[in-house]
Amino acid sequence: MHEILRVFFINLISDIDNMLILGTILRKYSYLNVTFLAVIVLTLTRSFYVAVVEGLSQLPFFHLLVGIILLFIAFKLVTRSIKGEELKREQRSAFLKIKVLFLLAATDFLICLDSIIVIYEFSTHMVPVLVGIFCSLLISLHFLTLIEKLATNYFWINVVAGGFIAHNAVMVIVKEPRVINWLVYIDQVYPNGNIVEIVADGAVIMVVFTGLISYLKQHRITI
Repeated sequence: MHEILRVFFINLISDIDNMLILGTILRKYSYLNVTFLAVIVLTLTRSFYVAVVEGLSQLPFFHLLVGIILLFIAFKLVTRSIKGEELKREQRSAFLKIKVLFLLAATDFLICLDSIIVIYEFSTHMVPVLVGIFCSLLISLHFLTLIEKLATNYFWINVVAGGFIAHNAVMVIVKEPRVINWLVYIDQVYPNGNIVEIVADGAVIMVVFTGLISYLKQHRITI
């Protein structure tokens, strides 16, 4: 149960920004009523991604590459502004529903990397992963309108999520064997310093500061 709750909250927090993107697609095809089907499809695809990440984790430089990608995602999260559009309706059909679900899954593959990697770091058991992801997606998509309003009106939500991702990015990078050897050397030179926590906290501070500056620029606020 504890593992399910961890997956649930990780996916729920990491999905704040993702829901803004997926919400654009769901609003366009809202008349198809595919929200629950989307929850099922995205649960299965994300669980598959977790399993794939587990296999890829044995490759050289995997953790280093993933950590760098997560840092990029964190900075991108706190510096971009996402606005939805109301697009014209199309005719209903079973084929169109399949098309929309495929579009959601394909889009989700490009934007859910942060939550997938973080979930993998906390749990590789499929049952907690499936249940946790399903419950978080069910809540996120059900309250999609509220999430969009919160994320667009309260910039600090994205900043907090970005800081969370940045901290986990450093935690992923330090699992790279070559980085571990370097950390061992640093610990020998500075035995009283926790270099990992220092770097992780530094990454969080940089992301938060970048997000604050980006917000001030977007709203033309001078300090």
